[in-house]
Amino acid sequence: MGNLFHLRLYQRLFFALLPLICASSLAQAVAPTVAAAQPEVWHWPLPAGEWQISRGPCGAETLFDHDCAYYENKCAIDFVPLTGSIENVPVLAPAAGEVFFVGTRAETGLMLILQHTDGRASGYMHLNKIVVLPDEKVKQGQVIAYAGSSGNVRPHLHFWVQPNVVERECENFTADKLSYRDGRITSQNLTWSGLTLSYPPEVLPDWLPTVSGWPGTGPALPTRLVLTRGARVVLPVAVKGAFDATDALALGSFIAPLTRRAPEFAIFNLPLAVAQPEGDYVSALTLSRNNQRLASVRYTVRAFSAPVGYASFLAQNPELVSPLSWSSTKARPRLCWRVDFGKQTVKAHYRAVLIGPTSADSGWLTQTCWTPPALASGTYYWKVFVRDETGAMNRPNQRPWAFVAGK
Repeated sequence: MGNLFHLRLYQRLFFALLPLICASSLAQAVAPTVAAAQPEVWHWPLPAGEWQISRGPCGAETLFDHDCAYYENKCAIDFVPLTGSIENVPVLAPAAGEVFFVGTRAETGLMLILQHTDGRASGYMHLNKIVVLPDEKVKQGQVIAYAGSSGNVRPHLHFWVQPNVVERECENFTADKLSYRDGRITSQNLTWSGLTLSYPPEVLPDWLPTVSGWPGTGPALPTRLVLTRGARVVLPVAVKGAFDATDALALGSFIAPLTRRAPEFAIFNLPLAVAQPEGDYVSALTLSRNNQRLASVRYTVRAFSAPVGYASFLAQNPELVSPLSWSSTKARPRLCWRVDFGKQTVKAHYRAVLIGPTSADSGWLTQTCWTPPALASGTYYWKVFVRDETGAMNRPNQRPWAFVAGK
């Protein structure tokens, strides 16, 4: 009798809870699945189109390759256009990140390093002009610089990728189409017409508007120009159609003469001189002979001044104080260093970057010691970067220190 009573009690409880059980199962069945965020696909750091590899990385199947002794060379690819010079060609961020280093060395000329959101770092040498600021966040496809020949070399873009800003190693990565045997890449970064062209040099290559192919029926123009007040720039514009040698374009009082004709298009060089105050502007681009409106040119006038320190670098590298390199430490070691500036008075800031099972970044500090967050057990490599009040930094290619963290 007692067993029968308990059986009936269990049956009543089961049927009472059955709707709740079903509802819970149904909710789990129809709950939306949140997809994991996909890592950003990298692109080559040049506008969309084909480019030539003038020198490949160490051991590549290119006609010329870099020496294998030093990571800034053995990892690198040198780019030039298929025809013409790469002087003043826009250099684009291959992926999102922030400006980590800018400086000038005798052998590299004006150079730039980006630290990307996935931890990797990309480097650029022999630049003509840099148009981003220290620690600035950049988006994929953003114009960060213009290629050139600084460092007393023939014009080319020297580009490499490393695993992070600490390790002096090459990082293999996939970015669009590449053939070392053919000596070509095909960039799928932003097209010429998709660019926000920031603070361009005074003269741009006139073949640039056609490097990405034709975007549509209208003129090949950047999406927007960003210029400083008082700036002067000659902007190449490609327009489809048949034109006479006497044809010209007009943008307000600025007249763009025809400079090159092809069977299906013509290129005009539009001289601009910015006198307006800061702000956003739109002007009509017309064909002079019949005042036909071809497109709208959008531009922003904004102040920009590159830090004085971009033209140099700090000769002093930090010296290790503690912990001694390759020593064993506790899980939260106190990392210390010193810099000997001699008799100079330098308002220095320091940034310690730690790579290992747990990576950490101190951000910019004024003190010469830093205690990172608790670290997982394992081997760590670290560097300290120095910046003065002008924006000048020490060489980023210094050898890292190391320690082994315990529990």
